[in-house]
Amino acid sequence: MNEAMIKAIESLKEALAASDELKAYNAAKEAYDADEELNKLINEYNVQAALLEQEGRKPEAERDTQLVESISARLRECYDTISENKSLAAMREAEAALSEIVSAINDAVRFTIEPEQANCTHDCSTCGGCH
Repeated sequence: MNEAMIKAIESLKEALAASDELKAYNAAKEAYDADEELNKLINEYNVQAALLEQEGRKPEAERDTQLVESISARLRECYDTISENKSLAAMREAEAALSEIVSAINDAVRFTIEPEQANCTHDCSTCGGCH
């Protein structure tokens, strides 16, 4: 890697660090990580899912159907509560915005390496061919 590339990468890192999208992501992640109720629910969901999987691996004759129904109901409750959580919603929104930037950066690098891909619509009916 030459000096010009190193400088360009450093400049990109600085611009990314100063972007509203990364700042929003960091704030959303901090709120998400600090949301104790959400983290408890996610942990409970994971434990319940593991128990359900464990019960599901048993031969059908040995499965406790009441237990399966009870765990399934609790999983649905946890999932619904988790899905409605504001910290999680903000985190997903911030991740999506940041992902767009990362995708644009990746595309710019890829199209520099493979310029013929730059006009790709991912709809082969509009294309003369990639190769």
